[in-house]
Amino acid sequence: MMEVLASKHFVSRPSLSYIHEKRRTLQSPTSSYQKKKKKATTATTSSLSQNGLACVSANFTGDGNVKLYFESALVLASLISCAFAGDMTEKKTQFGKYLGNALSALLVGCFLASFTGVFTFSSNATTIVFDLIWDVLMPLGVTLALLNVKVSDFATQSKEVLLGFSFASVGSILGTVFSFALFSKSLGALGYKIAACMCASYIGGSLNFAATAKALELTNANLLAASMAADNVLMAVFLGLLMVLPCKPPHPLPVDVEEDERTAKAKEKTNSTPEMIAGSAVRASVVATAILFVSSLLAKLSNLENFSLAITCIIAPFIGVLLNSKLDFSGSQFISKNIMLLFFACIGAGCNVFTAFAVGAPLFGFIFFLLLAQLLFALLFAKAFRVPLWATLIGLNASAGGPATAFAMAASKGWKRALQPAVLAGTIGYAIGTMVGCVMSVFLRATLAPS
Repeated sequence: MMEVLASKHFVSRPSLSYIHEKRRTLQSPTSSYQKKKKKATTATTSSLSQNGLACVSANFTGDGNVKLYFESALVLASLISCAFAGDMTEKKTQFGKYLGNALSALLVGCFLASFTGVFTFSSNATTIVFDLIWDVLMPLGVTLALLNVKVSDFATQSKEVLLGFSFASVGSILGTVFSFALFSKSLGALGYKIAACMCASYIGGSLNFAATAKALELTNANLLAASMAADNVLMAVFLGLLMVLPCKPPHPLPVDVEEDERTAKAKEKTNSTPEMIAGSAVRASVVATAILFVSSLLAKLSNLENFSLAITCIIAPFIGVLLNSKLDFSGSQFISKNIMLLFFACIGAGCNVFTAFAVGAPLFGFIFFLLLAQLLFALLFAKAFRVPLWATLIGLNASAGGPATAFAMAASKGWKRALQPAVLAGTIGYAIGTMVGCVMSVFLRATLAPS
């Protein structure tokens, strides 16, 4: 049972490469395939297209197994079906219009994961496809969307979202202390370490969970698997809640006449024929791929590989401003939108509610009260400091899932002015989450952990 839980969580949040490597080592270190897989997964996992392509290539070229190709294609087709079903649900049903296509895709993915074996019949194939989506397609979707964002709006957009993210991060800290006080005895002797990892995870995402677990030398594989399973389900529920909370969209920024004229010209170009729209999408994809490559190279040279997406967030809008007058990028929005749907389907596909509930009530109770306290604290302080609800929700999403899920939420909602701040807030969470988690472990052990 724990083997399934660990693999399920890994493929849904693939930045936990440290934990995946630990479990591989505990199982069968002599397998030639596992040795090749280990080389792929031990590299730093970040939103770099180069790393993602290398990981996928390593899996496929390991033994040339045709069966692996077929199984991976089946998993990918299932996820595409989830994304399509989510889009159709929004267009054809009243309930879907309320949920939105992104959350609908997530729920369909969760349904397939819970009631079918499509995502568990081959853990290798599922890992390959999920790595492809997280490490290759998701950064591409982010870059395509940012090609149409105005650089001049960055400073005015960021303040509100960063305040919302700050409230969410403080809420994670207070929620961890409050929840651990309730469940410290139930979580056992290593509970303070799990609590610290969860605190880090809900400030910067699963990258910080893995880094904190490694820093605290938390090597109990069964405990890690159980924690990740509970975290996976409740994170998806939390992100879904943020998506459906009634919220007014951001007020449009002052009109930029030059920008509007450029956009109008682009629309005139692309409204002619489907071939022109396709050509626009291809051009945008080529430029976006080049930007990702440059961002990856700069991050590597700066020894900041985990921050490649943040570098992309800075470069892409500038490139868009320089090239939009000469090249038409309007077709990029169609590709970006569908990648976001596929991404949410991927999150839902990592959520098997039956296997997750099998880990027991204490972990679920701890994470539930942590998230409840985080949500209430962020909403109350945002109201007190007059931070808009949309900015608070994006900040909460960035703290819970990192820059990828926050950006996906902003994109699916059509909140263009929140795109760059979402990535910035999530990147700050990456930077501080592990440090906060380590400090939290010391505090909990000294004050609330059972003796």
